[in-house]
Amino acid sequence: MDRKYILPCAGYDRPGGHISRAAAEELMKLRDDIIVGSIGALYKERPGEMREFRTSDIICLDGCGTQCASELVQARGRSDACVFSIPEVVGTIESFEEKVKQVVDKISENLEITEEKAAPKTVTAEFATIDYLNEKIDKFTLRVAKFHKYSDNDFWVRIEGPLVRIGVSDLLQQMMSDVYFVELAEQGTHVEMFDDAGVMESTKILVEVIVPVSGTIVNVNKSLEDSPELINESPYERGWLYLIKPDDITELELLKDAPDYLKSAIQKANEEIGKKVI
Repeated sequence: MDRKYILPCAGYDRPGGHISRAAAEELMKLRDDIIVGSIGALYKERPGEMREFRTSDIICLDGCGTQCASELVQARGRSDACVFSIPEVVGTIESFEEKVKQVVDKISENLEITEEKAAPKTVTAEFATIDYLNEKIDKFTLRVAKFHKYSDNDFWVRIEGPLVRIGVSDLLQQMMSDVYFVELAEQGTHVEMFDDAGVMESTKILVEVIVPVSGTIVNVNKSLEDSPELINESPYERGWLYLIKPDDITELELLKDAPDYLKSAIQKANEEIGKKVI
């Protein structure tokens, strides 16, 4: 589950400020994934505040036309915030308690819709439709999943709604041979494109996990802790590594599509075969 960083209005002497803070505190009681931010701490860029700010989904509660919360969030480099205007949400409601409830209900409804859209598909539905390009190169039987993107480091990316799933290509798992240990980064970690984020150890080699896209890790394949062999047995399916919320989906344009990657994989396979002959 993604963490939600809610930044209430700083207008302590204004109705909108009181309502936004009360609503944020109520949401924190209702959900265990809520973090209530501080405009003062964010303004001063305190390390703890900035860590939560960078690794969470952002919700701004603007209490008035000054829009202090959303303006500061923009200034700190986040343009993906969900912004709620307190005056617009509460309208003509007069009771303070009813105003707070209206804001809480509106944000909760938005979160439910967002989570439903972001929910990954079931394993059965998700993997049943994968088609492959196939090529036989001596000892290598290469499978390249169609409609995926591939890095030069032999990791794949598959778009799944607002998220991307990444994993090891069939070529890489064959070149590694039997994988017996996998150590992955934690959920919530922010990674940059081509950062190393974990290791895989096989009977032949230690390989770093090179993530092919920038973003925040929202799910980790915990099955690999007890069953690292899934990378060999099912590299495009049960052996996946991470689900990531990308910072910029256009980064995928820098990667290879399936036909281009197949050409690269054939070349690498032939080079590997040549090493064995020598």
